[in-house]
Amino acid sequence: MTSKKHLTVKHLNAANLQDVLLLQENIIKGLHPDEKHFILQRTAQDYKKALSGHSSNILGVFDKDKLIAQAVFILPKNNEKRDMAEFKPDIANEDLVLYEAILVDPEYRGSNLMKRMLDYIEAHALDKGRKHAIIQIAVDNPASWINALKYGMQITKVDLDPYDGAKVIYLEKNLTYNNSHHTAYKQESTYSMFLGNDIHHKIPALFNKMQYLIKQGYHGISLNKQTQSLIWQKADYQAQRAHAFKLLSTHLGAER
Repeated sequence: MTSKKHLTVKHLNAANLQDVLLLQENIIKGLHPDEKHFILQRTAQDYKKALSGHSSNILGVFDKDKLIAQAVFILPKNNEKRDMAEFKPDIANEDLVLYEAILVDPEYRGSNLMKRMLDYIEAHALDKGRKHAIIQIAVDNPASWINALKYGMQITKVDLDPYDGAKVIYLEKNLTYNNSHHTAYKQESTYSMFLGNDIHHKIPALFNKMQYLIKQGYHGISLNKQTQSLIWQKADYQAQRAHAFKLLSTHLGAER
């Protein structure tokens, strides 16, 4: 793992266009041919739009002068057509933050940079009044959706991308200033899906199983490293817990 001594985080602007393009190029070069579809290769024009600072923004992590990680995030306005319009259409644009194009230099993998960037963006989104985060990830890119689970997101939709037909996972997270990434659950309300060591080999079967669990009312909530399993929980039980927590918070507030 590369030293993190000189890492700095900043919002990127138009002056960083070449940094962003070089990072994307280096990552794509290092991918196996079967993995290149993990990344939607963006053009210079795409990144110019993201760097404009209007609805789209890019957060970057630098090691000295080298860009080693980035995350595109979008804070859509209510009058705009947003990406992932097929996911959570009932939530107003101005309540959302969308995570896209999260890239990490292969030399810095294992440095927890994805989670660190999402934590930073979440704080910024909350300050802008956003309440809900969403992301779409290719089902055969388990490293990314496992990292999203570690960050506290939940798998709530598994489907084909309406634009290119790719098998994708949709994850979401409610944003609060006191978010906890540790999920408690009752054994009887959960299902454990064994992933094993060779996840890529099992992707077709996992995709079908995930779709089935979603239809049965389950959400993917966490990864159990010890058993190499993805933990799923009944959505209605989560709603009960959230309601109970809200009532408790109201009660404690009334006692003060």
